[in-house]
Amino acid sequence: MSQQPAPRQGPIRRIAGDWHVIPGWLPVPDLGVLPVNAFLLAGPEPMLVDTGLAALSDAFVAALAARIDPADLRYIWLSHTDADHIGNLDRILDLAPNARVVTNFLGAGKMQLLGKGDPARLHLLQPGEVFEVGGHRLHQVRPPYYDAPETMGFFDPVDRAYFAADAFGALLPAEAASVDEIAAETLRDGLVGWSSVDAPWLAHMDQPTLGRMLSGLERLAPEHLLSGHLPDARGLAPLTSVIRHAYARGTTDAVPPETIRQIETLLTRS
Repeated sequence: MSQQPAPRQGPIRRIAGDWHVIPGWLPVPDLGVLPVNAFLLAGPEPMLVDTGLAALSDAFVAALAARIDPADLRYIWLSHTDADHIGNLDRILDLAPNARVVTNFLGAGKMQLLGKGDPARLHLLQPGEVFEVGGHRLHQVRPPYYDAPETMGFFDPVDRAYFAADAFGALLPAEAASVDEIAAETLRDGLVGWSSVDAPWLAHMDQPTLGRMLSGLERLAPEHLLSGHLPDARGLAPLTSVIRHAYARGTTDAVPPETIRQIETLLTRS
């Protein structure tokens, strides 16, 4: 039996303002690679957004430490409790004794069920509450699609950055530093493929409802999209256009069921 390619951790890289990406790459058999990103808000109150794949634990910590001492972290924002987003949570909490985990009531409950984190170190956000950190006011904005009900996205008006958690992810034929490096057709196929895996219920939405959701995000006019599963992207319009038109036709068969099971296994592997 041939050995499966190993996931790879990339170096931390500044996106805009205080925002940095900590990019990871997960090989997916027959489909290329899936980005698995975490993000760092540097500044006077450093905050980590998600904690990467457990399989890349040492490399992930080293990438983070190249920009800041992990002990200086003050917050860890968890988008949701899937394994590829909380893979290194407990290790980071050990390295950052003053950090608190930002989540919501459901996220806290799921963390307890999973035996992750420390209940004494939680900072629970109420629905719609604005979170202030290091001179940034992060407004909770629900991503247009997701695979866990506790998912929390946000918009940062200071750096015009929108964190979309799993939304706008893409399965790609090869690693890329930014969306600008990806051909339009390849990007479309990747976006539809990933959303067919992560949010197959999109195909059951009527076009006007989906359009209103996407238009609401477009009105925010973010200059930078922070997605857990997409390289650096400038603006939303090219991405929302793909989702709006693909799912107006009910596209759900971009990825076969067996491949979906393979992806789920890869994402939950420690």
